[in-house]
Amino acid sequence: MTLKIDLKSAILALSDALDLVGVNDFQHGKRVAMIARETGLALGLLEKHLDRLVCASLLHDVGVSSSAEHQRLLREADWGHRHAHCETGYRLLQPFAHLSLLATAIRYHHTPWVELPSGLVESEALDSNLILLGDRVDAMVFQRGLENPLFNRVGIVEAVATLAGHELSPVVVDAFLGVAAREAFWIALVPRHVQRYVLDLPLGDWRLSIDFPQFGHVARLISSIVDAKSHFTAAHSLGVAQLARYLGERAGLAGDTPARIEVAGLMHDVGKLCVPDEIVDKPASLTPLEFSVMERHSFETYEILRHIPGLEQVAEWAAFHHEALNGNGYPFRRGADGLSTEARIVAVADVFQALAQERPYRGAQRAEEIPRLLNDFVGNGVLDGELVALACEDLDGSWRAATVVPSPDACG
Repeated sequence: MTLKIDLKSAILALSDALDLVGVNDFQHGKRVAMIARETGLALGLLEKHLDRLVCASLLHDVGVSSSAEHQRLLREADWGHRHAHCETGYRLLQPFAHLSLLATAIRYHHTPWVELPSGLVESEALDSNLILLGDRVDAMVFQRGLENPLFNRVGIVEAVATLAGHELSPVVVDAFLGVAAREAFWIALVPRHVQRYVLDLPLGDWRLSIDFPQFGHVARLISSIVDAKSHFTAAHSLGVAQLARYLGERAGLAGDTPARIEVAGLMHDVGKLCVPDEIVDKPASLTPLEFSVMERHSFETYEILRHIPGLEQVAEWAAFHHEALNGNGYPFRRGADGLSTEARIVAVADVFQALAQERPYRGAQRAEEIPRLLNDFVGNGVLDGELVALACEDLDGSWRAATVVPSPDACG
């Protein structure tokens, strides 16, 4: 039976991943979605239009993986490079049949109303402006404190009113002012309420079943966002995925298991989006505090993936990549009895690829050095010796799988 994935669940999981980029500004995309949708409701938009607006709002920052860039976007409305991530998001979403419907609104969500291209479809122009409204309002909410948005509403409303006729459509501003008059709107922006608001939305047109190969393209999209966080990790997830699939096939795993292991590899570091750039790129050993922040990432990966129906096993294979056979890994302290062959394969692929790639604190290792280094992990009770031997038997093949980046047309 072919595994099917619910597109709505995949979009919400991608939204959860993007939420991590803010580090201390969690749920930015979800608040933007709520602000945009409530304003769209006041404008009388139909449910089908509102659903598309919500999905575009949830993913509007899909071109951002750097915590420093996220902070600048929140604090500097006129930052000169603010359009770069809009173009990146547009490019990332264009190849996907349904997600491409969101691409244009995302491309122009930092473009003032009076500067939008004249040939833009009216509904897409409106969506981009509603997302810009939500983005600006949420930035002001965040700057004044998320604890009590209701208390700070007057200054925010006054600031939004000044944007009418230039950055924002006067019609959009008028609709927002009506929404903003309700205390409930501001109270609902606090984290526990906004989370429930989004989860309760039916998003009927987005409750589509996509097959596993299609989801593999989405997983590759997510991996590209994660790997873009640092030039040291460029194509790391892709290399782990390719090597994990290669080892799964060499180990004789049946059916679609190698393809599912590949998806686990693509998404194993998605939780690393919650780690500040300065920790990821630190050219020295991490302090105990910094390491505790780094240790969060595999747990965050698990929490994001396990909520996608059909990916429960893949979530474990991805999230256990820092577990150890001796039980001294993190974050779940799984031992040999709790680690499947698939999880062990992802762990071996992760270490192999990381050794083959430059890191801020060391250079890339040569291919002939990797067997010795991997066997040190085996001797210390971390990695599976049989799987390490499998990777080293055909060192050239493993090296190519871990390091060769295919052309975009080769995705599949």
